[in-house]
Amino acid sequence: MMMVKIATTSPLSENSMSVAALLTLSGGFLDAFTYVGHGNVFANAMSGNIVLLGVYTAEADWAQAFRHIPPIIAFIIGVFIAHCMRLPQFKKYFANPPLTCLGLEIIFLLMGAFLPDTFPSNWLVPGIAFVAAMQNSSFTHIESLPYNSVMTTGNLRRSIEALFKGTVGPRNPLAFREAKLFGLICLCFLLGALIGAFATIRLHNAALFIPVCILVAALLLLWPNRKAA
Repeated sequence: MMMVKIATTSPLSENSMSVAALLTLSGGFLDAFTYVGHGNVFANAMSGNIVLLGVYTAEADWAQAFRHIPPIIAFIIGVFIAHCMRLPQFKKYFANPPLTCLGLEIIFLLMGAFLPDTFPSNWLVPGIAFVAAMQNSSFTHIESLPYNSVMTTGNLRRSIEALFKGTVGPRNPLAFREAKLFGLICLCFLLGALIGAFATIRLHNAALFIPVCILVAALLLLWPNRKAA
């Protein structure tokens, strides 16, 4: 007797490509949002903030230098708290830390979307850096491969390294697949930055409704799998 296996659709995990693409799209958007709309400060790219902090300090432009310090501090605190949520003593309060971090990010960005354009950037940008850091620390892999959802330098390096391994010497299909995955992630970040810059110029803080929708889509993809710790 021939047995027919019926395929069923399983819930997406936090390591799926679909979720990674959405989170990276949001990451690129938020960096463009804060840079274009809030004083040339990055929400996610701490390398950029540290470089600009050094440049403005060397020029003795203390006002501009100071603008880059709060997001760096907020990012550090966000990473710390995201990891604290995974400690055994806090597990009973946060059954699924990644979804909790994602939910907090959605709530904060939604509140930010309603803020007037006169709201101080020195408060809004560190808040975005904080929730972005929590996202970055909670979603760290595409499948089994480590990646970064809020910065793209490491992802670009991984893509080129995998492409090299797939083309030099024996052909390696797995390396080509890795190059494709990280290449797509880099494109998502670029697309997010393009949309973020375009929307921020026209919508100002209301542009944050766009990453809210993107992150809600990621949350909905993960929700059926929410009981997985």
